Amino acid sequence: MTMLTTLAAPRHLTDWPERDLFDLGTVVTMGVFDGFHRGHQTLVERARVRAAQLRVPSVLLTFDPHPLLVTCPERAPRQLLTVEERVETALELGVDHVLVLPFDRRTAATPASDFVRLGLVERLRVRHVVVGANFRFGRRGAGDPDFLAEAGEWHGFDVDAVSLVEQGGQVCSSTAVRGLLADGDTASARELLGRSADRVLAAR
Repeated sequence: MTMLTTLAAPRHLTDWPERDLFDLGTVVTMGVFDGFHRGHQTLVERARVRAAQLRVPSVLLTFDPHPLLVTCPERAPRQLLTVEERVETALELGVDHVLVLPFDRRTAATPASDFVRLGLVERLRVRHVVVGANFRFGRRGAGDPDFLAEAGEWHGFDVDAVSLVEQGGQVCSSTAVRGLLADGDTASARELLGRSADRVLAAR
């Protein structure tokens, strides 16, 4: 946790905060973070380090329910962790605040440019964004790390697009973890999950 955590802000936010709540700025990492595998943990650590350097709070932004439950229910995966467990894990990993945005059809229809301008910039005063290289957001997934980088040049924030993390020759992903668990290979799943393994396996 940074020394400049915004004391007036609850550590668990359930919607975009008021415009003046993070007036010092923030470092934001975004994603679904289902399972909090080693790749997710890398994003959190990058965000924490950058927040400490900038002396601003770190914010983990996630969504509930899983976006696919709204946009393509038949493809929505079984969740490895509940939203409450994701919040608990994020705070245990040291982020200052967790913002859980309700994901509905309106959220799904929001253009990526509006998400950045109205949310990240106006509400979170973002100064730095950390995302995975495969992160997508906004209407029809139009927002990606390149889009964020261009938006950052316009709005004055930097972007760190983190390459996918591998463990034992396998990419750490929620999909990979689900596949291993479905096959009964809990040992390999534990390797991909790292610190979150006990919580995920206990939730099965």
